[in-house]
Amino acid sequence: MAYSFFMMFEAVIMSINSSYELLASQVKLTQREKKIVEFLKDNEDALLNDTITEFSEKAGVSDATMVRFCKHLGYKGYQDFKMHVARDMLPKERQYNPALGKDDDSSSICSKIFNNELSVLSRTLLETDINVLEQIVDHLYAAEKIVIFGTGGSLNVAKDALHKFMKIGLMPYVYEDIDLQLMAASLLGEKDVALIISHSGGNLRTLRCLEIAKAAGAYTIALTGLGKNPISKAADLTVHIASEKMIFQSESVSTRIAQLAILDTIAAMAAFRDYERSNEAMEATRQATSHTKF
Repeated sequence: MAYSFFMMFEAVIMSINSSYELLASQVKLTQREKKIVEFLKDNEDALLNDTITEFSEKAGVSDATMVRFCKHLGYKGYQDFKMHVARDMLPKERQYNPALGKDDDSSSICSKIFNNELSVLSRTLLETDINVLEQIVDHLYAAEKIVIFGTGGSLNVAKDALHKFMKIGLMPYVYEDIDLQLMAASLLGEKDVALIISHSGGNLRTLRCLEIAKAAGAYTIALTGLGKNPISKAADLTVHIASEKMIFQSESVSTRIAQLAILDTIAAMAAFRDYERSNEAMEATRQATSHTKF
């Protein structure tokens, strides 16, 4: 039965009105769900390009209604629904990166990838508010504990931040296991900082860590994609990262590069906030690891 829902609804996304009538007659939709379908009939690109918060606002429903709608059709959630629609609407060779085509030679691929990376870095710089970065440094310096949260590719970015911050004398924590992340979030307090990394801004586990940390009294900082999303809405302070146009945003390599650049900037600003202290930490950490290098 769920498979027939997929087929009928994906036909609706392609704006085939007769398929919508078939869906409406066979699936019991609420009035709010019908609003979503009506919106999708003329705005299928919004599903591919928008975060769940942006899409829900345009459709005139809440994030929760959109999630329930996707689950009603048999999908795990908004992202799962989005991926299935994208696979039907986009040629297979465009799903890895819409900027690349199957006829591109190695030189073209190299040029396009590098141009994308440079573009994302430039747009992230333009969107970055230096005052926000300075506020982040203030909170990191004042914090008794800093815990960095992320999953998947964002976890790798979190580990890089751990290395950068520790070298200048800050003491952050990163936990790979999601249960440990949730436990760590619950033990934070008013003098602590939770740094949340999620480009999509819609990762349920990372969002849950943010919610728990905030409820415990911690100051929450989000590093997430441009536009409205659940994590940026919930965080006390947000730094937005640009990205190239990709349907599967969590797979965006250029986004991770921009995230790393922002964290490099924050670490450098923090280092120069009290350079003597930072320099002592750098000397100590270099000395501690010197025996591991030739």
